[in-house]
Amino acid sequence: MKKGFTLAEVLITLGIIGVVAALTLPSLITNYRKKETVAQLKKVYSELSQAAQMSVVQNGDMKNWDYSLTGEEFFNTYLSNFIKMGSQNVEDAKKAGVVYIRASGEEEVSFTNLYDSGKIFTLASGSQIIMDTLSNLTTTRQTVLVDLNGFKKPNRIGVDVFAFSVTHNGVQTFKWDDGETVDIIRDRETLHNGPSRHNYQCNSDGRGMWCAAMIEKDGWEIKNDYPWK
Repeated sequence: MKKGFTLAEVLITLGIIGVVAALTLPSLITNYRKKETVAQLKKVYSELSQAAQMSVVQNGDMKNWDYSLTGEEFFNTYLSNFIKMGSQNVEDAKKAGVVYIRASGEEEVSFTNLYDSGKIFTLASGSQIIMDTLSNLTTTRQTVLVDLNGFKKPNRIGVDVFAFSVTHNGVQTFKWDDGETVDIIRDRETLHNGPSRHNYQCNSDGRGMWCAAMIEKDGWEIKNDYPWK
C-alpha cells in the first residue's frame, strides 16, 4: 500500500514552494511591468506619429510648421485635431499635487512646475501630453512630454514619463541636449551614460530625458542596465 506524505513533508514542500515564489514573483512582476510600459510607449509614439502624418495633409510639410509657437499653440494647431482625445478634467489633474522624479530619484522641478503652469492634454487612452505655455526657444522642434498613466504615481522619468520631439523630419524619441537645433544621432552608450550638458542621460545618476530614445535603440526593450525603479 502506497504511503501518503507526512505532515512534515507537506510543510517542507510548501515551504520550498513559498521560497521559490518569493524569489521569482518580484522578477516576473517587474518584467511584466516593463513590457507593459514599452507597449504603452510605442502606442503613444504611434498615435503622435500618425497625427503628424495626417496633419501634413492639412498643414503642409513639417519643415514649414511654426515651431516657435508655445507648446499649447503648437499642439492645438498641428496635432490635437488628428489624435483621439479624452475628457479628463485638467484642473483635477493639477490639484493632484503631482511631483515628477528624475531617473536619479531627485525631484525634476522643471517638470513639476510645468505640470502646474503648462497645458495638459488627456488622450483617450488616459495618457497625458504636457506642453509648455511659453514660446519655444528653437525653430526646429517641439518637445512633447508624455505621462503614460496620467497623474498617477510614480511620475518618474523613464518609468511612466517620457519625452518625444516633433521635428522637421517627423516625431522622434527625444535625444537632444539643450541648444541643439539639428537632428542628432546618439549611440546607445551616450544615451545611457552621457556626456550631456544637462544630465539628460538614462541612468541612475541622470535626469532620464533620453530614456525613450534608449528603449528605442535597444529594439523597444528595457534592458537590465536600464534605471528601472
